[in-house]
Amino acid sequence: MKVDVGLPDELLSPLYPNIGLAGLNLKNPLHSSIWDAFSTNMHSDNGPGRYMLVKDYNMFPKRNEGTNKPPPAGILQRGWFNKHLNLIPAAVILFYELDWNDSHWAEKQLDCGLQLNYLRSGLGNRATKLAVVLIQKNSLPAGEDALAVERATSLCNACELMSNSLFVLPVLHADHLVGYVIRLQNVFIDQAVMYYLNETKRIKNNKDTLNRPNYQLLQARHLIKVSFFHEIRKDIPTALKHYNMTYSQLLETKVSNKHQIKILCGFINFKICQLSFRTGAPLDAIAQFDRHIKQFKEHTEPPELQFQHRQWLSHQFQFFGDLFNDAISAGLTALQTKHPGFYYLQAAQYTIQRRQLSDLFKSEVAALVAEGKQVIQLPVTKYFGQFPWELEHYNGAMTNGNLDADDCLFTIQQLELDIDYSRIIIPLLNKAVGQFKQYKPTRMKRHLMLEMGNEYYLAGDYEKAFSIAMCVLGEYRRERWWSLLTSVLDLCLKCAYLVGNVLDYVAICCELIGINMLKHVDDKADLQNNLLGILEGKVPDMREGDESTRQLWSKTLAGRQEYVVEMTKLSSFLSCSASFATNSFQVDEMIHFKVQFISTAVLPMSFSKVVVCFDNKKYDELAIREEVIELSADAPVTLSFEMEPFSNDAACVLKIFSIKLYIAGENSIVLQFGDVFPVAKCKIVPRVARATTSLAFKSPVLVGEFQQLTVNLSNNEDCRISNVMFCVQVKSATYAAEICKPNNNSFENKLDFRLDCLDPQESSDTSFIIRCNSEAKFDLSYVLSYSIALNNKTYLCESRNDLVLSSVAPFHSSISLMSSRCDPMETLLTCDRCLIFNELSASHDSCIEIKDIKYDINPEFIFDEAPNEKQFSLTKHNVLTDCITIQPKSPSKNTNIGSVSVTWRRNDSVQTFTTTSWPLPIVSVNSLPVFLTNTLPSFGTLFDPISIRLCVVNISNYVQEIDIVAEPGDLFMFAGHKHLRCKILPNDKVYLQYQLVPLKSGLLSMPQPVIKLLRHPDIETSVLTNKLTKSIYVKPKVFVAK
Repeated sequence: MKVDVGLPDELLSPLYPNIGLAGLNLKNPLHSSIWDAFSTNMHSDNGPGRYMLVKDYNMFPKRNEGTNKPPPAGILQRGWFNKHLNLIPAAVILFYELDWNDSHWAEKQLDCGLQLNYLRSGLGNRATKLAVVLIQKNSLPAGEDALAVERATSLCNACELMSNSLFVLPVLHADHLVGYVIRLQNVFIDQAVMYYLNETKRIKNNKDTLNRPNYQLLQARHLIKVSFFHEIRKDIPTALKHYNMTYSQLLETKVSNKHQIKILCGFINFKICQLSFRTGAPLDAIAQFDRHIKQFKEHTEPPELQFQHRQWLSHQFQFFGDLFNDAISAGLTALQTKHPGFYYLQAAQYTIQRRQLSDLFKSEVAALVAEGKQVIQLPVTKYFGQFPWELEHYNGAMTNGNLDADDCLFTIQQLELDIDYSRIIIPLLNKAVGQFKQYKPTRMKRHLMLEMGNEYYLAGDYEKAFSIAMCVLGEYRRERWWSLLTSVLDLCLKCAYLVGNVLDYVAICCELIGINMLKHVDDKADLQNNLLGILEGKVPDMREGDESTRQLWSKTLAGRQEYVVEMTKLSSFLSCSASFATNSFQVDEMIHFKVQFISTAVLPMSFSKVVVCFDNKKYDELAIREEVIELSADAPVTLSFEMEPFSNDAACVLKIFSIKLYIAGENSIVLQFGDVFPVAKCKIVPRVARATTSLAFKSPVLVGEFQQLTVNLSNNEDCRISNVMFCVQVKSATYAAEICKPNNNSFENKLDFRLDCLDPQESSDTSFIIRCNSEAKFDLSYVLSYSIALNNKTYLCESRNDLVLSSVAPFHSSISLMSSRCDPMETLLTCDRCLIFNELSASHDSCIEIKDIKYDINPEFIFDEAPNEKQFSLTKHNVLTDCITIQPKSPSKNTNIGSVSVTWRRNDSVQTFTTTSWPLPIVSVNSLPVFLTNTLPSFGTLFDPISIRLCVVNISNYVQEIDIVAEPGDLFMFAGHKHLRCKILPNDKVYLQYQLVPLKSGLLSMPQPVIKLLRHPDIETSVLTNKLTKSIYVKPKVFVAK
């Protein structure tokens, strides 16, 4: 019996129009090549097709008459999909070898007509499209061939064919065959699609005549067929519309067997969801599936067949998950909360429920079998969804009186008990795990992996169950989820026992007897006894397994075995910690450390040896404790260790690598703790040096100075020291300072000074030079190391010192540009000299001796350098000012004036002089065609006239026309040319006379004329009047009383 809980194979495979090819004998090489061309090139421009080879013209199923009669018990026959996809062709193409100029044309034309009539007779009253393809071995005519036209017409009349149903297939050139076949495929697909369209019209006409209520089953049948034919035609929107109509019609259909409606609704729901995904409407597919499940989730089966309903629900979720996954592969984007994994998981859960329901009748079926009840042969029902005890089966011989419902139910239940459910559940969970792994919900993925482990355990594949469970253990340990961890460890324990894995069994026992595991005290005690029994070679006492398992364990435990359990990642019953007495130990003193153990096991446990391992293997033999150690619950045991460091390990770090705890017996168990918490490490430092070092230098360190530092080494030890080395290093991120040895100009960041030996109370001096390149703070680190022999051992002694130094500039320079009237200037003129003031000042307490100040002036400027033979001293409380004059030769933009160099040294230093240089300002030089000066007294008197003469000189080679406007302002009364426009010849000058009467006393700003050069309108007034006097002092007028 075929159980109708899945989907027919025809619905799962792609739907293509079925086209029959007749008249081809595959033993004929030419016919075989034509068949291969059609069967291998199935894709045409109008879509792919399915081709069947017609060998017998009577092989087609006959059409059933009287389709409008109400069906007796079913809706859709079981073989209908297969019949219209694989057995009944939409079009049949007859291939016939016949050339237009064949000498036996008449006889072959008659034979072709007879074969076509045989085809019509075999098809019966079906509307299958017929066509004829003439296989012609001659070449095609170049133009219109009257003979071919005449004979084609004659052949169509003889065969009762339309002219568009006759085709020619030239086979003279074999390499052109595929091209001709593709053209024929396009025409054949069109004819097949037309057949399915006519079938839908015919079925609709029949459906429209069915109005009475007892025709509901027939109406539903017609809608299924119409929808199916539309999908074969690739008219997806119309097919989807009719599938929805079919689904609604089935829900409204009133039948006594609701199981039949459920099965057919499952078919139609699959097609609706499939086409919705294909048309880019995933939300519609999800909504339809949710509605479908809600409609049938609480569907009632016969109580004895409830497991079949769970099987049907599992298949529904699995099929939808596959559709969803195919849509994602085609480009659909899923969400973390809605993806195929949820549907695969639900399918697996319904299968688990199916197994639980089958367990309910297992004992009852076993009792019936014991009574001698036999399994009967169940027939295949005629309609989808029928039960075997109902009417009408394929063979027609079975009736309701032939099969008893109880016998059928017993047989179905007996067949159900033979099913291996794990083989169904595991692939579903595996698919779900793959989906959840892709969409990142890690906890859900771990839960599903644990379910897979349980299924493998039930299936008897204990090794796979153990490996899967071990994959999730680490995460549950880190999350401290003790309830889940306990259940996973129980599963691992059973699997390890059943496969005879002693080491993993011991490790799991060490975890399960701990305080965090949620197990009963008695169970923990039993596990601890099993653990101790392994030491004596005894097989653990477990409920699982059989005699073969015990024999496997006995063989494994034979002989002395050592099982090393890595406890680092386990949540075991035993915790271990270690700590050194201090963070560092001198190389000449003992190293002290402690190791503490705390047990949470139910029963006391004895250990025979403790071994502490270090990263330096030389120390492993120094930390071994061989004695009986009793550990009880919540009673810490602390062990103290003491060992002497090796003299050549000075400056090394010693770390506890692992701690091993031995449980001795006939076999031995080693509990190894790696990465001991807290991290137990110490540093072995050299012996403290009693020899001393001292540095002598002048502070502060000046930038650019070569300062010599003197180092004094003194031996304060009681005996001679050897291999003395003094190392000095500059630590600066900006390379602010460098050092070198005397009489050596190679500067470095680190220097080493060596001395063979030094007697007690003896001292030695050495020196080095430091040079600073910039102002910064830096560290000067110096280390003294030497060897000393004490108690027949040689120790390395070392002392480290750090000195923080600051480098400062020897002096600061301030450069200012002044006019000849001592007015600040930003832009220079070619017609005027400029004063450069250089002010030097110091910010430190040292006295600076300045030997010389030199200027390197750009050749674009006129500069007369005067020799400076006098030396100066610069201190923190005085300022040294130097002044030079320059005059530009030509106009320019952003010109560097030059640089200044100062040769200097400390006043109390014996070092040579050092030269420090820095650049002068960058200026712009303008060229003016005219030059203005004014002449006026040094002061004025209130209300007394002041005579002022303005001189305008044309220093260019052209006539200059000027426009002068005088604005006296509010401080003076004015007499003279207020507005004057004149021309000045080259190298000539014009004088303008003004009288000003001051109205206020004090330092008054002089009124400045507004001058414009008509030939140079871009020159501003402020540039032209830069040389004019800007202010004058006016004293009050003194009145003498008469």
